[in-house]
Amino acid sequence: MVDSAVPDDVDDPDMPSLTFRVLVLGIVFTCGLAFTNAYYWFRDNPIALGIPVVQLLSLPAGWLLAKFLPTHKFRFCGISWTMNPGPFTIKEHVLISVFANASTSTVYALEIVVVRRFWIGAPLSFGAGVLLSLTSQLLGYSFCGLFHRFLVEPSTMVWPSTLVDVSLFRTLQAAIKPMQQQNTNRIFWLVMLASFAWYFVPGWIFPTLTMLPILCFAAPNNIIANQLGDGYNGLGMLAVSLDWSTISSSYTGSPLATPWFAACNLFGGFAIMMWIITPIAYYSNAWDARSLPIYTSDLFTTNGSIYDVEMVLQNGRLDPAAYEAYGPMRMSVQFLIMYGLCFMGITCLISHVVLFHGTDLWHTACSVCQDVRHGIRGPAEGAYNQVPIYWYGVLFVGTLAMGLAGCQGYDLLPWYGFLLAIAIAVLLTLPVGLIEAVSNFQYGLGVITELIAGYIWPGEPTYNSSFKMFGYITMRQTLLLTRDQKLGRYMRLPPRNLFICQIAGTVVAALVQLGVAFWLMDSVPDICTPEGAPFTCRKGRLFYATMTIWGVLGPQRQFGGKYSALYWMFLAGLALPVPVWLLRRRFPRSFWRHINLPVAMTLVGYFPNMPTHNVAMFTLFCFIFNFVLLRYRHAWWHQYNFVLTAALDTGLAISGIIGYFALQSVNISWWGTQKHCPLSSLPID
Repeated sequence: MVDSAVPDDVDDPDMPSLTFRVLVLGIVFTCGLAFTNAYYWFRDNPIALGIPVVQLLSLPAGWLLAKFLPTHKFRFCGISWTMNPGPFTIKEHVLISVFANASTSTVYALEIVVVRRFWIGAPLSFGAGVLLSLTSQLLGYSFCGLFHRFLVEPSTMVWPSTLVDVSLFRTLQAAIKPMQQQNTNRIFWLVMLASFAWYFVPGWIFPTLTMLPILCFAAPNNIIANQLGDGYNGLGMLAVSLDWSTISSSYTGSPLATPWFAACNLFGGFAIMMWIITPIAYYSNAWDARSLPIYTSDLFTTNGSIYDVEMVLQNGRLDPAAYEAYGPMRMSVQFLIMYGLCFMGITCLISHVVLFHGTDLWHTACSVCQDVRHGIRGPAEGAYNQVPIYWYGVLFVGTLAMGLAGCQGYDLLPWYGFLLAIAIAVLLTLPVGLIEAVSNFQYGLGVITELIAGYIWPGEPTYNSSFKMFGYITMRQTLLLTRDQKLGRYMRLPPRNLFICQIAGTVVAALVQLGVAFWLMDSVPDICTPEGAPFTCRKGRLFYATMTIWGVLGPQRQFGGKYSALYWMFLAGLALPVPVWLLRRRFPRSFWRHINLPVAMTLVGYFPNMPTHNVAMFTLFCFIFNFVLLRYRHAWWHQYNFVLTAALDTGLAISGIIGYFALQSVNISWWGTQKHCPLSSLPID
């Protein structure tokens, strides 16, 4: 898989990398993506611009700067530099994308700022938002030095998603060498144009193609068929999609970049959860499930009406007397199953890593300790100097001080809670990183931070969300930079230049996104309310619901009564990998060697918000490309697979941008734009 994307060519250490062009284009694209993604975060129909757009557009921009910028050399503090060191290089191209990668998602602190502004607690100032954003984003980067030898240097740590980037970079750069890779380039541009044109059909003209519910077509007036067949408000059985944004969604990633064994594990976990456990629990009326919809993230009262959280709050904190008067909160059975499997997944992940990777980790740790004791450095990226460990130390001390100041100054989290969250992030980074590095999936551990905070500070939603930010988002940022370091290793980038671009991009993205957020909150009438459509803050409301479950009510009230049996899932998760480990040792060449339980439960935390028909289509395309074509058309797969997924993603991204601005005021209404499962969101009783 690596050999097909990363050619074994000779590196040129003198090739320009961190240049004036990188800084200019990196800032421009980071600001553009940060502005766009933050702007649409508030809208009812948000879109997210990804890194393929930067990869595509930064190349001609780099060529233009290489052609028109002056080549005069300047001297500053004894250092000679120039705006134009020569032709635009592939290393500059990669660094620009790494620079802008920090802006492809909104900073987590933005959600806390919005919730504090409109729903819970006192509003936060812009300065407080900046402090929290930079702390939560940069704190994780300071831990990368601890895990580099474990997650980047070993050849077994593939990080499959980086292979798509490598293939796209080399394909685009080959465009300046017309005698090389002509077929590959032709395929890329043809597929990209086809993807661009096709998305207008399911995106605006014929949205039904995004989800073709066969069961709903067969029995439109049967509520059970609607519940089982709808991919949005049901379980997605026999629901087909012809929309690449569904097949390669932000939940699963590209099926062409995912190993077949990982897709099998993922689909197996999904099928057991959604197509076996959920229907059995719902139709057998577990926890009075039949009185609520089968698949929804809405919260309900005991009589089935929507739960009004404002009725139990006073000054942003839980009012016990009001709660007793209003009554407990209920969730759909699938919501409960999701939390139970999240509990199982946490301990399953730890047990799996100890059993399957414990020996290797121990040997690596001993090797690192010996190298440190004798002053031996790890293998370097070619002729380049590694990032000094004190860079990480300075970054850690600075962000630690900023985090403590923000938590104490704005009453976001007690100091001991902040330190505990950091400790959790450090402990969980390695096991989660090991799974992502080989499978392309990152197991979400936000639930464990919410659970811990809910028990320590019941009725404190702000503490809960802040604890999650520093305990979970810190880990996620660590793995983001680790992934970029692996990309830099594949592309033979100077590690220090890559580190500088990642940090600079993060700072710029955080400042721009918070600036856009405060501008919108101050200028858009009725923002984050139904009257403010389309600025209804859909994502903010989901975050608010999560804060309600774990922060306002807390796990004691929500899971301490009729739902207390879910806590047994922690013990079940600890024991679950043991039989798989024993069977693999007993039958090392059997199919048990491909079973990976943490990967199978990777998507659990995305439900019940994720469309349920995504996974089946994702698995189907992974089977076609990464099993059938890989086995029977290996030469074709080797040359075109990663180019193809990069072209599909790039065409989709550009089509989504242009279509949104060009067609957002166009209203098309016919059978192909209607919903075809009208009964799926209703309870069966």
